[in-house]
Formats: sequence, structure tokens, C-alpha cells
Amino acid sequence: MMIEVEERKEKPYLKVFTSVIGSVVLIDFTIFIANKYTGKYPYLTNIIVLFLLIFTCSLIIIKFFSKYSYTLEDDQLNFHRLIGKRAFPMLQLDLKDISNIRPYRDDSDLSFKYKFVFGNNYTDCYVGEYVANGNEYYFLFKPSAKMYNVLSKKIK
Repeated sequence: MMIEVEERKEKPYLKVFTSVIGSVVLIDFTIFIANKYTGKYPYLTNIIVLFLLIFTCSLIIIKFFSKYSYTLEDDQLNFHRLIGKRAFPMLQLDLKDISNIRPYRDDSDLSFKYKFVFGNNYTDCYVGEYVANGNEYYFLFKPSAKMYNVLSKKIK
């Protein structure tokens, strides 16, 4: 079994700070607007604020603090999103369903179903092609040279 973890190289402190401030302003504005209707619907403000708080916090945590893990075990390649100590499965593929893994090229005009990398710099990334339900799909990931070599041998 091989496990690799892909995480952000740089920590986006300014983006996180801006997102938090923007969320606070949005929630405050929502409270201001909703307070005009509290006479008719007294719990409306609380429900809206709670919903917005959960939504914005979840979005910030997923966007800025998650990692991806690639796990190759036996004849299966699994991709998970890691948030803290929890792993959330995103894609599980049998190696027999993967038809091709090749280096990413800028000139390729592919539409990825999954991107397991951060940012828009796709150097050292690989494109995987798999078949599900009779359709071809593509995913983008950044395995080590060792994992790529093992995958290449098992897929051929």
C-alpha cells in the first residue's frame, strides 16, 4: 500500500483573512436586513444567521485547510480529501477502469471531473483517464515518481 498527501505549498493567509472579513460583513448585512422582519417572523434572523455561519465556515475550511491523499492499495486507487484527522472519500477507482495516466500538457483541452491539486500550476501533474458508466472521465493529480511508476506498470 502506498499513501501520498498533497497539500498547499504556500499558506494563503491574506485570502483566509479576506474571506473571514467578507463573511462577517455578509452576515452582519443579513442581520440588518432580517431584523426588519423579526416582528412577523421572530426566528427568521437566527435561522438565516446560523445557516450562513455554517455555510461560510465550511467553505473556508474546505477551500483553505484541506489536503488530498492518494492511496494505492492492491488493485485500487483511492482519493480522499483530508480535513483535520478525517478523510472524506472523493473517488475510488479499480485499476482495470483506468485506461491511461500521462503527464499533463498545457495544450491539452481536457475537462477534468476531479482535480486533486491546489492552484493553477499543473507542472509535474498527471492526467488520469477512466471509464465509468460507459463514459470517459479525466482527473488531475500529482503523484510522486515512485507512485507514477507503480501505476504505469499496473495499468499496462
